Amino acid sequence: MVTQSQHNRPHSIKIDFSGEQTTAFAGLALTERLAARARLWTTLQDRLPEREGFDWLTIIKSMVGGLLTGAQGTYASQDLREDAALVSLLGLDGAPEEATVWRATKGLGEMQRSGLLPEVQLRWARSILSKANRRDLLSYGFFPVFPDGSLLEGSKRRESTKHIKDKGEGLVWSTVFAGPLVAAQRLAEDGEGEESCVRQMLAGVVEKLLRPLRLRGVALVLADSLHGDGPTLSEIERLGLHYIVGANKLSATAKTLSERPESSWLETGPDPSRGWSRSHVCVCWIQCGDWQDKRTLVGRRWMREGEMIWNYSGVVTDLEEPDVAHVMQGRDLDYCQAIWHLYDMKMGMETNYQDLLSDLNLHHPPCQEIVRNAGFYAVATLAHTLARAVDLIGGQSAERGSRARKDGGRRKRPRPRSMRLWRLRRRLFSLPGRVATHGRVLKITLLGLSERLRQQFERFFQAICRC
Repeated sequence: MVTQSQHNRPHSIKIDFSGEQTTAFAGLALTERLAARARLWTTLQDRLPEREGFDWLTIIKSMVGGLLTGAQGTYASQDLREDAALVSLLGLDGAPEEATVWRATKGLGEMQRSGLLPEVQLRWARSILSKANRRDLLSYGFFPVFPDGSLLEGSKRRESTKHIKDKGEGLVWSTVFAGPLVAAQRLAEDGEGEESCVRQMLAGVVEKLLRPLRLRGVALVLADSLHGDGPTLSEIERLGLHYIVGANKLSATAKTLSERPESSWLETGPDPSRGWSRSHVCVCWIQCGDWQDKRTLVGRRWMREGEMIWNYSGVVTDLEEPDVAHVMQGRDLDYCQAIWHLYDMKMGMETNYQDLLSDLNLHHPPCQEIVRNAGFYAVATLAHTLARAVDLIGGQSAERGSRARKDGGRRKRPRPRSMRLWRLRRRLFSLPGRVATHGRVLKITLLGLSERLRQQFERFFQAICRC
């Protein structure tokens, strides 16, 4: 039986070429418009030194643009060289080849070490967050700050490769997220680790981002147990930040919780999603041998299905009951449950690494020398910041605000970010279009969009133009 679709199927294919200036990534007009509104490229250019050949701004913009189109490593700008329309859209006269980018990574690494690029990263994040709706930044009245690290691919030939017990070998890349954006990042060199890198970055995040945006008072540091000992906690407290930090690294945690009387535990019932048949929570004090003061320990114990022994876990926090009263009232929780509920936000923050490690392919450092990798990761982080800003500012709308319910006079957790970076690239950046320049006006004509996609793009573009 011959179907109608088979009748309509073409029997041959003919290929033709047009000299028209078009690009498959005309949607990057969103990033260029946002960068102009937030003066991101101007902020960068004002701090860059001179360079023979391609200037530093051209190299960085080419790398950022290439990474956002899906290019990887030091080949970030190679395909851009053959896309005249995209080069014009990005406001460039040309793009460097791979060999030039590789040579430039050393200079970029030196700018990272000198503090120039870290300062630019903080200024970019501050500028973008200042233009976002504040209500979209807060979760239960708190602004989450998430210091963490990731073990990147390493080898015996790659400088600063470290061996970490139970994890393997690799480069240690530490970041401090301020909400959805990377505020600071650093590749650990010889003699450094995740903890020392985080401590070096936190003060700058507070002084150059949180304080100017008046977010320091509502900032809540969420960190895993690696940072649950004295040095990091002392630095967080010195900076005047609220915190909930894992305490399982401390040998005193399990001992303290196991010695708590039965009457101090509040039953929270089974949790089938975690395989728990029973669970309880409690609050007490903990003080390790080298601590000057005791700290609040919020504990949890649970039994797995088929087991008869308790498992213990704990977090230390400076939050008191009045600080989380709105969470307790809004969700009908007691103090301990509210603390654990807030700490669960850390899992959501951990998913931010998917954009970096997977969508930008940053799990695989492109160079052997640590200084070159440091330069590449500084530029890749700028690319990530620009992409996330498109979703944060372009995606903010009346419907996002109206869907967020209120509890206890404070807005509940806002709707999660709408798109991961790969989806931003596929849906909004990878749009075919014609690019033409008339005087000082760049005209971009998007081609072949469905009505739904056209409306979405217009919403993003208009929101960015209003910021």
